[in-house]
Amino acid sequence: MAYIIYKSDGTILANIANGQVDSNSTSLSLVGKNVDNYGQLFNNNLVKLLTSFANNASPTAAQTGQLWFDTVTKKLNIFDGTSFNPTYGATVNGTPSVTTSTGDLWYDTSNSQLKLWDGYNYKLIGPAVSGVLGKFGIEPPVTTIREDDTNLPQKVGVIYSYGNAVGLITTSSFVMKAADANTYFNIEAATNIVNGTTFVHDVDVKGDLAIKGEFYVNGIKQFPNGQTLTASFDITPYGDPDPAMSDVPTAITYIEAGNIAIRDFLPLVFSTVTNVTYGDIGYPLDSIAKVVCSYNNGTTIDLSVRRFKLIDDPLNPGISIWNWDDVYNTPSLSATTNIVTI
Repeated sequence: MAYIIYKSDGTILANIANGQVDSNSTSLSLVGKNVDNYGQLFNNNLVKLLTSFANNASPTAAQTGQLWFDTVTKKLNIFDGTSFNPTYGATVNGTPSVTTSTGDLWYDTSNSQLKLWDGYNYKLIGPAVSGVLGKFGIEPPVTTIREDDTNLPQKVGVIYSYGNAVGLITTSSFVMKAADANTYFNIEAATNIVNGTTFVHDVDVKGDLAIKGEFYVNGIKQFPNGQTLTASFDITPYGDPDPAMSDVPTAITYIEAGNIAIRDFLPLVFSTVTNVTYGDIGYPLDSIAKVVCSYNNGTTIDLSVRRFKLIDDPLNPGISIWNWDDVYNTPSLSATTNIVTI
């Protein structure tokens, strides 16, 4: 007489004829009637159940709800009817689990991202960008970045976009070894790195650019008389532009002298060269530069904004110059000459 084996839901799992052993329907050896040495098979089954089928490979013919201890990952897994998933921790797979419970974690190996099941959908925990697109943001260097002369390691963070290094954030200025520059930026030469942020590509500024510190090119300060670039330009040396202390022609002379000084200063900050120098590209004609000017009258500091436009020099065609392109307001001028056009 055959044994009929049922599942927990009442459906038939297997029919085992007399004297037969079924090792295909499940991960156990199901023993039929009148099988010799059946005690051996029963004991083997008990050990498998006791150890949750501990092995480096999952058991065959698994049943829904069956446990398996993975001896490689040292984790207990449960069969959900399709695949084995950890009973704790995160599911590690390229596709999510078929069955989920609120709070379940899934490490998506296809995108290198960790996700959380909120009861309805998987919510991304991080990283925000799929690993398929490469690294994004600031990360420690994968190899030590060293100073060229001393060979000492430097404290730097590498800025990535789509897996490519585009710059460094550092705590000191140094010369980056050629080998390191080649590794990260494909530059086959020792490269100057500043204390702060160094980009290896262009920086495009759509708004005003305020520089609060000194400006250098190849280690050389780019300002006249050792002056540093700030948010304002000191026009005190060019006299008081207020006609309350002088006549109108004198004020205009002071204003024009200050403008000439600023115009001579601007090419050092905003390149007007037609022949590329230090990799800089000259600004196009009609570019506008706004300069905040400060004048110390002895008791207060007066501020004004003067605007300059890059034009083709009418006296020397083909040469770009910064020319003043605004009106200068002086409240103390008479009503008819309240605006001095220069």
